[in-house]
Amino acid sequence: MLDPKPYLEKDFALHADMLDALLDEETKVIYSEEDGVMLRIGRKGPFAISAKTAEAMEKMAKLIESERYMAVIRPLRFMPEFVAIKGVPEEMMPCYQAAYPKKEPVFEPVVPGIEIKPLTEEQLPFVRKHYDDDEGYMKSRIEYGMLGAFDEEGNCAGFVGFHGEGSMGLLKVLPEYRRRGIGIALEARNLNRRLSEGRIPFGHVVVGNENSMGLQRKIGMEFSENIVSWVFK
Repeated sequence: MLDPKPYLEKDFALHADMLDALLDEETKVIYSEEDGVMLRIGRKGPFAISAKTAEAMEKMAKLIESERYMAVIRPLRFMPEFVAIKGVPEEMMPCYQAAYPKKEPVFEPVVPGIEIKPLTEEQLPFVRKHYDDDEGYMKSRIEYGMLGAFDEEGNCAGFVGFHGEGSMGLLKVLPEYRRRGIGIALEARNLNRRLSEGRIPFGHVVVGNENSMGLQRKIGMEFSENIVSWVFK
């Protein structure tokens, strides 16, 4: 197999998640040739696939032996080849990938009357109420390090964190606190944490979510031209 980095570095925004995953010693390089790269992120994380040709997508899809899986594939135009091998997924989520291309931290705006600090397990019911997901998963995200924005009375106005494969996300600002700059303050603090850890800040924005794309651009994120897609089965 070839070193995957030269292939991935040719399109940083499209492959930021894969380049970041290579910094994790538990990530496994499954396929790396001139026509594509395939990783298993972390010990039991999703597969990440980038194909240069339809034939390469077919080859890499065959390397997913389990019937049940999560994967993020790119580019979207090779989805028919993936489906031809693995069958129709239970869920698809086409996204633009956002990536921060610099080493310098971003400016963290101060929001009057708001303090940003780590969440604790005490906030788990609140987080689950406003971000519907599995309890065990959300607990693990809080343990990894989610941030909350708290007003002067100690009420949580919003939160942000990291998904299991390393993408920035879980961003939520309650309606009554919006249009005060809380979202960008949370996102900037989150991004700078990732930089301080020597990692690559990246995230996925579902196609059509223009508000989220605008926020990401404000803090200096760049978007991939090609669409990536999460697939779940």
